[in-house]
Amino acid sequence: MKNNRWTDQLRIAKRIAVLAGFLIGTVTPAFGQQATAATPQFETSASYSFVRASAADAGGGFNLNGGSATVAYNFSDRFAVVADIGAYRFSGLPSGLTSTMYTYMFGPRVTFRRWSRVVPFAQVLLGGGRLNANAGGVDAGENGFAMAVGGGLDVPFHRHFAIRVIQAEYLMTRFDRVDGSSATQNDVRISAGLVLRFGSR
Repeated sequence: MKNNRWTDQLRIAKRIAVLAGFLIGTVTPAFGQQATAATPQFETSASYSFVRASAADAGGGFNLNGGSATVAYNFSDRFAVVADIGAYRFSGLPSGLTSTMYTYMFGPRVTFRRWSRVVPFAQVLLGGGRLNANAGGVDAGENGFAMAVGGGLDVPFHRHFAIRVIQAEYLMTRFDRVDGSSATQNDVRISAGLVLRFGSR
């Protein structure tokens, strides 16, 4: 059972990597002759996020829908530091049970501004997460470790605005099982939204 779950997670991660590679590989050559994209000093984003979360060693998984927001400070045209905050609500839970997962992560981003009309990036984020649940008027919460590794593709359409066409990441969380023993959840987060860019390097 455990091997099957790992196989499923790896299959999803491979599909995301292939999709990202396809998008970058097919879009960027068309803009290869364009001038280098301008580098804003700050970038903020607001995105819809879908998370496919595993259920640790219990088998199965959950779908979560929510949103994430980021603030990035660009030290140069390539390197930035990013703060990422997200909230995602579980769907498909039994009647009377609600649960929400929060993430707050920080880390470096590498952006490739070789083209003016498409801007790929990759990032590694570390931080924490929180699970909140309510059933029958009883609230419970738990804090844990969170990490996201992946990248995305922005398409600028104005000096101050861009569309985040896709952001795909492996999202790892460490929330304990019900019995208190430690567990690791191997999840996938896919986001898309709007980017606000201001200032200049």
